[in-house]
Amino acid sequence: MKNFLLLLLLAISSCASLPKNFQTKDEIIPVAIGPEDMIVDSITEQPRLLIACSERRKEKPRYGDIYVYYPETGDHKILKRSNEPTGLSFNPHGIDLVQVGKDLILLVVNHEHEMHINSILRYRVLKDEIVFQNKIVDPLISSPNAVTGFSDGSLLVSNDAKKPGNIWEVLFKQRKTQIIFWDGNKCAVSAEKFCFTNGITNKSGKVYLASTMQNKVWQFDFKDGKMMNKEVIAKAKGADNLRFDGDDLLVACHLRFLKFLKHYKDAKKLSPSTVYRINPSTKTRTVEYFDDGKQVSAASTALVYHGCLYVSGIFDGKIVKHTHSKVSK
Repeated sequence: MKNFLLLLLLAISSCASLPKNFQTKDEIIPVAIGPEDMIVDSITEQPRLLIACSERRKEKPRYGDIYVYYPETGDHKILKRSNEPTGLSFNPHGIDLVQVGKDLILLVVNHEHEMHINSILRYRVLKDEIVFQNKIVDPLISSPNAVTGFSDGSLLVSNDAKKPGNIWEVLFKQRKTQIIFWDGNKCAVSAEKFCFTNGITNKSGKVYLASTMQNKVWQFDFKDGKMMNKEVIAKAKGADNLRFDGDDLLVACHLRFLKFLKHYKDAKKLSPSTVYRINPSTKTRTVEYFDDGKQVSAASTALVYHGCLYVSGIFDGKIVKHTHSKVSK
């Protein structure tokens, strides 16, 4: 999340109770600063995690990279970027990975803060680099947060605001947010009337969407660029990014916004991290992971690779590898 004045207002709202009786067996993996989103690349030779890293604390200098971590070996590196237009400021937010024809494409939500430009960047993924393809800028992509792609090259973007930085949208829970469909040439509204939408993903003709402010995860039918037949599949306080594990969704959540805000101001002040597992068919929700902030604060993305859960946070330069253990509701 990029506008923390909005989060101050979110903190006014009630907080969900934290999970209890949790057990952890975690490995801390150092990465670049601010790993807000990540995804598994199991196609480009050796399986790896691609991690969108960007400095989000205002007093720190701007920084942005795609970081690579290889779970099988523990190796890691910054992924080289090439062919970018002159002057591009790279500050990645949400990402997605999609096979389009013979090319593996990385989609990146990007914020060029000083120039007030929000866009979706498309890169072709190679073994040791990502090659810039194009930059999608449109007035409808007003305040992008997350992105999901389709095999025909089209994509959906979730905005967290109609107007960037508009505190009134959140303060009064105004449902002005739109989900935008890009068909390869132009943008159009796919769905609307939400408040602070965040994670978005798709599978088998369905689209899944999370709202940090409305505290819900929805399922939609998707056809001809339109999201239809909205259905709540789970309530989730402070829902952030979505990732699939088999047929289940994993969603990282911010249950305590005051602690989240304090952690943004001061890395030493911890913010609890919670991950829910949601089954869209049965609409059941269970706690997959909880940490009081000592291992990972302000979790934003969770995914599973080879039976281990990986959790990233918004601010600090690390992710957590977690061996599953039972957690009570």
